[in-house]
Amino acid sequence: MRKFAIFLLFSPLLSTIGHAQDANPHQLKGEELRAVFTDTTILSEYQIFKGMHKKGYDFIEHHNADGTTHYTENGAPLEQGLWKIIGGDRICYQYPASPVPNQKHCFFIFQDGKCYYNFALQNMTPSGPKNWDHWWARFVRKGDGGQCGNSVG
Repeated sequence: MRKFAIFLLFSPLLSTIGHAQDANPHQLKGEELRAVFTDTTILSEYQIFKGMHKKGYDFIEHHNADGTTHYTENGAPLEQGLWKIIGGDRICYQYPASPVPNQKHCFFIFQDGKCYYNFALQNMTPSGPKNWDHWWARFVRKGDGGQCGNSVG
């Protein structure tokens, strides 16, 4: 969560690094969105830290079917969180033990092959992302054999 907080501060300064539109990404909604996360562990990287870790990812988060998560950044202690699908088209997280326990972090998820891209509300239009290069984080599902370019998975 420390990196996540730092990322919140610098997200307006993002440049075009890491292009999401390699093929034909589509937005996940409803049961398709829920199925990607339920009882799934994701290996993910924040765009701002892209390529900085030997393992290729910044955090691991397991999503339990009961709406709880287990989140850890490389080398950091495990943090408990909550997840749920809001409005049928985005996933939202809360981390009760964080410095801002009531803050929700919500993302629209786009799938490109076995790589998934999270876009924050401020980077969206009614027809999709304002800029495909401004994804917040991207991830693969552990054990799914997916990859996102050279850095994740």
